[in-house]
Amino acid sequence: MSKCSFYGMRHAAVAVAAMVVAAVGAVVLTSCRRASSASGLARDTVVAERRLVADVDAMRRMEGIWVDGETEAVLLKIVGDSIFYPDSTAMPARFIIFDDTLLIYGANDMRYPIRRLGDYVFDYVNLQGETVHLQRSADADDSLLFTHRRYAPILLGQVVKRDTVVFAPSGARYHLYIDVNPTRRRVFASSYTGDGMAVQQVYYDNIIHISVYEGRTKLFARDIDKRMFADLIPAEFLEGAVLSNMEWGRTSNTHTVFQATVCEPEGARCYVVDLKVGYDGSLQTELASY
Repeated sequence: MSKCSFYGMRHAAVAVAAMVVAAVGAVVLTSCRRASSASGLARDTVVAERRLVADVDAMRRMEGIWVDGETEAVLLKIVGDSIFYPDSTAMPARFIIFDDTLLIYGANDMRYPIRRLGDYVFDYVNLQGETVHLQRSADADDSLLFTHRRYAPILLGQVVKRDTVVFAPSGARYHLYIDVNPTRRRVFASSYTGDGMAVQQVYYDNIIHISVYEGRTKLFARDIDKRMFADLIPAEFLEGAVLSNMEWGRTSNTHTVFQATVCEPEGARCYVVDLKVGYDGSLQTELASY
């Protein structure tokens, strides 16, 4: 997963950054000598092995607010070694510039070859191999888009309480309850801006309480967490997924089945897990088969 964020500087700060470049004030051109295509970099391996040295002058020149060169839509803001987005759901990220390359740290580090960098212009190559043109914002009101102090994780659901009555083939009557509750546990997912830059968004996972009663007798009650399915769902998928829903399934004389759905945040890929709840209080889990 890649996380990328970015943000340019205020017009008033240009004077400070301009002191770093040549007095002629011309746009500084940098050729992408060593990074002809975009690809991932593992921070703990490749970055360490290459002993990357940040181009501090270039990073200072990047500070401020940057907009799309064609539409003038505000895209990002850079402060120090951090990149921010006007969307409060996009998580800020750390970055460095080295060897004409922008490296953004995230779940999967990403690098973007820099084609041109100056006081008022920034061109880079996105993950699709397209050159993206940004220019420094000249509108002081653009700073208002970055007034949020903290990013806001996305809630994929809300507190949901459902109950139903089911009958076993024997005629026994059972009362089933489902309570879906958002947690403070975060799940990170990657998405891409219209300019092809990866950003990291944050979601809150859910925990789901299920219970089974026969009359006033509680036969089963437990909080269900996606980590309970570690033996059934690949670890890489599970880490970036959310326990999104729980439904009632079939009922027999010995047990009733709940079905848990574990999905990528707002994505199409999901796993469905059958939870076989015995009237003796037992629980068995297995992937649902269709």
